[in-house]
Amino acid sequence: MPSRPAGDPIRPPRAPKQMPSPIRVLIVEDHLILAESFGAFLKRDPLIEVVGMATTASAAVALARQHEPDVILMDVRLPDGSGVEAAITIRSITDKAAFVFLTAYDSEESLTDAIEAGAAAFLAKSEAPETVVEAIKRVASGDTLIEPGQIQFALNWRRARRRLDREREQILASLTPRETEVLRRLAAGADTTAISAQLHVSPLTIRTHIRSLLAKLDVHSQLQAVARAQALGIVSTVAGLAPGH
Repeated sequence: MPSRPAGDPIRPPRAPKQMPSPIRVLIVEDHLILAESFGAFLKRDPLIEVVGMATTASAAVALARQHEPDVILMDVRLPDGSGVEAAITIRSITDKAAFVFLTAYDSEESLTDAIEAGAAAFLAKSEAPETVVEAIKRVASGDTLIEPGQIQFALNWRRARRRLDREREQILASLTPRETEVLRRLAAGADTTAISAQLHVSPLTIRTHIRSLLAKLDVHSQLQAVARAQALGIVSTVAGLAPGH
């Protein structure tokens, strides 16, 4: 055995290289097959540990409390509530988790609600699994994948929605019960003659109600009145409203 040269210090053995702790992920998805598919794909990655799967909002809250995951892959719509409501509840329990929201319905309301609930990413369920994995890793490291333009859009959409809500409440407060009934029947497709027969009043009385409706809705025709009322959420087409009802 060769001797060690004099004065050569003894070097301690190198410590084994520490592997980074895996990213602990909770999957919340009401379609079990899709949840299991996500889980199987995520488990292939050594940097990710799936700590649980939930198919309901209540189960998501319970598992988040139990496991304190780093990232929660959250479905927007769940059988017993919304993923947004579940996220808000979970945030009241722990602020550790980052949320990656998944949706099959890329609507303005879903995006806005997710951002307001603190989403770090908002993805379509149709995204490639590799994209979801990359999003999980990035939000776990502190990145936010919500673009500034999306945040501004959400703020503008929410402001517009609140304006519409105020306008709807003001119009609803101004309508008499009879005007509301006439508007509902107009929305169902009934004309003046039919409405007068259904409500047992004269056509002249119905025309008077309609003129008042047009003024309060700030429109010029019955068609515009129905369209505006539906846009504001005041009425919707009443299916199955029989003549004489």
